Amino acid sequence: METNLDLAYNEDQDAIRAAVGRFCTQHAVEDLARQSGEPFPRQLWRALAELGAFFPAAPGSPEAGGALEVCAISETLGQHLFPGPIAATYLAIQVLDAEEGVALTEGRALVSLCNAGSTLLPWGTEADLFLVAGTADIARAFAPDAVAPVATLGGETWGRATLKIDKTLAHARQGFVIGNISTAAYLASAAWRLLRAASDYAATRRQFGKALGEFQAVAHPLAECAIGVTAAQSLARSAACSFDRARTGDASNKEDLQQADCLAAGALLSAQRASLNTAYVCHQVFAGIGITLEGPVFHISRRIRQLASAPPTSTREQELLLAAAGLGA
Repeated sequence: METNLDLAYNEDQDAIRAAVGRFCTQHAVEDLARQSGEPFPRQLWRALAELGAFFPAAPGSPEAGGALEVCAISETLGQHLFPGPIAATYLAIQVLDAEEGVALTEGRALVSLCNAGSTLLPWGTEADLFLVAGTADIARAFAPDAVAPVATLGGETWGRATLKIDKTLAHARQGFVIGNISTAAYLASAAWRLLRAASDYAATRRQFGKALGEFQAVAHPLAECAIGVTAAQSLARSAACSFDRARTGDASNKEDLQQADCLAAGALLSAQRASLNTAYVCHQVFAGIGITLEGPVFHISRRIRQLASAPPTSTREQELLLAAAGLGA
């Protein structure tokens, strides 16, 4: 097992990040995060898919990239607060059949992923495919006859309906791993976006004749947030490296996949904790203007809060890490 990894992206991966970043800038993606109750931007989603953003997750196509490319793309989308079921799409491509996977990859279909026993369906009013995540498996569900729209903290419209299970799908572990990598990378990058905004504000806003950033009570919590976010980002990239080794190696080699599963679980839990803590600390820095809808950062923190609590929940990941540490039941 490797102990030293170069977690920097190579030239091709940096080029992918740059292309996705230009796409987001050209389409003013962050402006969408400031809106509430608007219809899902289906054309924008299709354009992102046509850019090739979901191809790296396609099983059996290493020439299209892999988990590191998924990680790089998710980081960039998180920086720009791109809307939609990004991690759920990467997960679904791993577990659905080839035809449905291609429809997701090309942006012709949208997936909703919910927790077992839940009636809350992320982007359920727009979804064409419905998946249910259990503790250790992923199932395909029949499309509901009707989905009631639900307004969410993040300003996006989800849905509520009772799903009926169709069948349990194969390759659930691979799906969970790639989904967790994407979520962790997105959350960490969104948290960095928030941290930069708070740090810039603390460097220029003055109180008692000093910049806010000169006070230890402001600077130290921001530094602690940066450490936590960096750790989550590094775990996501490490998980991606292990997943790619498992993907390109011998199909019977389970060690890398097990390692990727544990690292991705740790990355998800780490990113959830670090990003939520960052949202709390940064709002302390901005004070009252930080919680106003038209303010400089509320659209970032509410996206973080919504995604950090989105399905699948972290129950499986907690149990996985406890078992790996020999502390499970």
